[in-house]
Amino acid sequence: MTTANYDAMSLNELRRYVLTHREDIIAFQVYVDRSQAAGRMISIDMSDTQWEENLTDKIQRISVEGESD
Repeated sequence: MTTANYDAMSLNELRRYVLTHREDIIAFQVYVDRSQAAGRMISIDMSDTQWEENLTDKIQRISVEGESD
């Protein structure tokens, strides 16, 4: 049983927690849900001929936003 307070963690703190506590499935689900809500989940449309460029742009945008946490 975990005593971690996921709500008190920033998204980046929660990410670090998930990476060090890989067995905590609940923390992972909370991280995925919060990432989606924050617009940090990336999806790829393989029918888009510029998918690589779009993916690179999204990753760079998320990286810059993440630095402010």
